[in-house]
Amino acid sequence: MPEVQTDDPILGKSYSTAILISSFLLMLSLTWALYDEFFGLRPWRSYQLRFADAYSRYLKRGIPKQAAALKAIEDSPRYRGLLQARDAAHEAAKPRVAQIDKEMKFVNLQLGDIGDAFTTARGKVQALTYQLELVPVGSNSRKSREKDVADAKKETYDVELHTTDEKTEKKKLDFDALNELFTSLKDQKANLTLDRVAATKSESDFQAQMDEYKKEQLTGLTDEQLGSLLSAVQHLSIDIHQVNVNPSNVGLNNIGSGGLVDRCQSCHLGMDTKLVPPTMTLTKADLGLARSHDAPFTSHPELELLKIHDTDRFGCSPCHGGNGRAISSVEKAHGRYEHWLWPLYHRDNFEAGCQQCHSADAWTQYAPVLNWGKALYRSRGCIGCHKFEGFDDQPEQLQATHQLVKQLEQQKQDSTLEVPRLNKQADAAPDNETAQKLYAKANNLTVEISNIDAQIEQIDRKAESLYREAKKVGPDLKEVRMKIKKEWIPYWIGHTHEFRPTTKMPQFRLKQEETEAIAAFIWQSALTGPALPSQPAGNAAHGKQLLESRGCLGCHSVGEGSNAIGAEFAANLSRVGEKDKYEYLVRWVHNPRERTRPYCPYEKRDLGPEDYAKRGLPFVFDLDHSRCPNDGHQLQVQQPTVMPNLRLSTEDARDVASYLITLKHADARYAPAPFMDDPSLVAKGKALVKNYGCAGCHEIASLEEEGRIGTEL
Repeated sequence: MPEVQTDDPILGKSYSTAILISSFLLMLSLTWALYDEFFGLRPWRSYQLRFADAYSRYLKRGIPKQAAALKAIEDSPRYRGLLQARDAAHEAAKPRVAQIDKEMKFVNLQLGDIGDAFTTARGKVQALTYQLELVPVGSNSRKSREKDVADAKKETYDVELHTTDEKTEKKKLDFDALNELFTSLKDQKANLTLDRVAATKSESDFQAQMDEYKKEQLTGLTDEQLGSLLSAVQHLSIDIHQVNVNPSNVGLNNIGSGGLVDRCQSCHLGMDTKLVPPTMTLTKADLGLARSHDAPFTSHPELELLKIHDTDRFGCSPCHGGNGRAISSVEKAHGRYEHWLWPLYHRDNFEAGCQQCHSADAWTQYAPVLNWGKALYRSRGCIGCHKFEGFDDQPEQLQATHQLVKQLEQQKQDSTLEVPRLNKQADAAPDNETAQKLYAKANNLTVEISNIDAQIEQIDRKAESLYREAKKVGPDLKEVRMKIKKEWIPYWIGHTHEFRPTTKMPQFRLKQEETEAIAAFIWQSALTGPALPSQPAGNAAHGKQLLESRGCLGCHSVGEGSNAIGAEFAANLSRVGEKDKYEYLVRWVHNPRERTRPYCPYEKRDLGPEDYAKRGLPFVFDLDHSRCPNDGHQLQVQQPTVMPNLRLSTEDARDVASYLITLKHADARYAPAPFMDDPSLVAKGKALVKNYGCAGCHEIASLEEEGRIGTEL
């Protein structure tokens, strides 16, 4: 028989200790939960209380100072003189102003007397006139409507008009009389208003001078304005300050959506223009918090920006980044955690937010760092390797147009072959219905071919525009045989910055054999003709004058180091005489966009006189003769350079070239380079050129379609 349990463990054992510990833990967790709810998850409350306290003390200190400063201004001889002049003008105008005010009061009384009657009469007449206008001219019902309008105008209304002797008289007036009286009273009121302005002009002018003098002499806000701000901050509602940003441009506010919740001003109260107006600069030092690293109470450093970027419309995070909705911690609010893609920009990069809307602007006001960055991106040649939206996307657009034309040409070719097949099938069709369907299909293909031709023509016109806009960072290397002295090329590749410290081209760390291979490839792939015509020598002294007077130094510089004069946008022209050939310089100065041969992107080669001769055409290519003689598509007929045509005569071009050829070191010597004619080096040189991305900055034969090697930014 099993043993019977006689002791009840619930009644016989004490759980006081466990209950006490559980109760203590419960109270502790409740206390922690309440603290976290009201303080831990709401740090903005303490920020707002700190701001209200510090800002109130700042305003209380400033009010007596501004009051004393204002009193000193009002006690100054200049201000007292203006005050006396204003009071004198006021006394002089007082009788006339009193008379005008009396007349104005009488006019207003009469306007009030006829107001109800005139409004009623005008409403009736306008309603009936509108109904009359809806009736066609010449219809029978129009006469009835015209009679209704005439009757409404003849209807009289009882009005009680004030008189000049402060009595009233009763009159019966119809619409025309009411309208005439109303118009007359309005004219009188307008004239009296002008008379009052004229009578008080002298007084108003002196008052304006007093206000302007106060504004000039007083630094900051007045004591009354500071008092109103103090009242506002003392009644500050400790609450979340939220802005709903709903721009029409969905690209704004970082996350690319049409709306954004921004609560940054819950902590950054100094940005609230209702508490800190745009005319007031507030710093942590002003608030006595200069040493605090946790006091986000300063006003915006560029107050002018707030006038065109109202924080009630834009918020803060659309421009500065960060998670504008998060307010539980500084880290989350600033977006400095793993899963937020748009963290707050660091102080040095604040202006990056301007790029969202101003990417197409060459210069953005109040953004010097951004402007300098854009200038560096261009001037340092970054666009040669890296693609960035808004910077020279013509090469990619040209490649897209070429691919589209090839697809359309293939489609046209297939359709052209299909048309005779369909016609042949239709001729052999067993019945008329089948034949008609095949003929219709052939006709549709013929129409489609015409549409394709129109599309191709439109694309070619777009390519023509893109070729004009496309620019390269570096010079065209197809023409080095005509432009550059042979032995200088390997020296330049190996000693780029030694020869020209200000060049955009980077200094590649190449071995000697790599330098030789690259030089050999560039030299052997270059064009060999047609040869440039021989040029007689020019006047170097006159060329120097032209260089300095025609704006060349607006882009180029001459001289080395601290002796350089001119701008840094384009290449330094010092030592040009050591590398360039005279005949090429003459052509370049005369027309910097002239090419030796046009380039056909579909045949992937430069065309020569022989290609034009096959078609019985002269070897002429320019903006008016820019179509390929073989396929009819758009050619590249210009050098991809930003240098404009200065419209110099051939003689002036010779003079400038003659001066440039003198810019060289007297002891400049370059070693012979027979290896540049070695065909065995070409393959290696081409591979190196492709590896280093030279075609991103230069036009190089056989590498015209090479893309940029750098990461798209």
